[in-house]
Amino acid sequence: MDTDDNSVPASILLYSTAAVILTIGMREIGSILGPIFFSIFFFLILSPLVHWLQRKHVPGSVSVGLVILFFIIFAIASVLLVTGSLLQLSAQIPGYQAQLMSTLENFERYLPSSDQYPVGGLLRDVGTFLLGLTAGIITGALSTGTTIAFIVITTAFLLLDAASAPKKMEKELKDQTVLLSRVTEFGKSLVDFILIRTEINLIGGIGTAILLLIGRIDFAVLWGFLTFLLGYIPYLGFYLAAFPPVLLALFKYGVLGAIAVFVGIWLVNLFIENVLFPSLAGKSLKLSPSIVFLSLFYWGYVLGGSGALIAIPLTMVVKMILESSDNTRWMAKLMESGGNKE
Repeated sequence: MDTDDNSVPASILLYSTAAVILTIGMREIGSILGPIFFSIFFFLILSPLVHWLQRKHVPGSVSVGLVILFFIIFAIASVLLVTGSLLQLSAQIPGYQAQLMSTLENFERYLPSSDQYPVGGLLRDVGTFLLGLTAGIITGALSTGTTIAFIVITTAFLLLDAASAPKKMEKELKDQTVLLSRVTEFGKSLVDFILIRTEINLIGGIGTAILLLIGRIDFAVLWGFLTFLLGYIPYLGFYLAAFPPVLLALFKYGVLGAIAVFVGIWLVNLFIENVLFPSLAGKSLKLSPSIVFLSLFYWGYVLGGSGALIAIPLTMVVKMILESSDNTRWMAKLMESGGNKE
């Protein structure tokens, strides 16, 4: 009994030390790991399409080639759409800055101020910071072409192995039926979650774009695409995606218009997150809300801002690894939501 009691803190110390070392190591090579993880992420989304084509009696090499061609076309179209919109948006930033200053000056008269605490100057500083931040994001987005090309090429190579990968795994793990069963079950749940999340994000992005087109908000399609992309970030993604169109609505229609746009986007998000997503995903996530929230910051720290986009799939992988050993299964249990029962 004493040995077991003493081994618990020792095990916690050992696992904590290993986690810190692993985190530091992954952060050091985050610029390489990020694109690789995204390539695997896209592979998991597209591989079911390869298998679907094969079930329709399309030859293996042809099905993989068609999916790769589809992915390349989609990537090029997305890059052209985003790049073109961002270049136009970048050119209009000085005009938006003037509109923001005018809006803040009109708003300033309703706020208390003094010589010691000039509210107007503070508002102008905030406005300048927000537009500078937007410009920095645009510049960063326009400089990611090499990374996108690497992701596309890596995903294509992964898809080339999609047809034979299950057979290879089954052959290698034929004497480890339990491990094979766990890997298969986890792979299915992870792919199902990613596909459902992608479908939900697509509906949310299209709904948001239509709403903004009706409201005549500039670059509505771009903000719809941003809503689709940031939908992979739980809790925070909605606010990050809603900020740009709400800001443009403030320029165009004033405070009431901005509130109306925010409420419209919020209703779309409310429907897909609280009605549509639970009905499709059920309890497949099996992660507690606190773990989901903390994973955003952890993977964001390790891989940069893009890590938050794939934080949930990566956390599910970590949970699967912890479940694979009797010594660490208790950690996987701690990651589950309170409502999950074996």
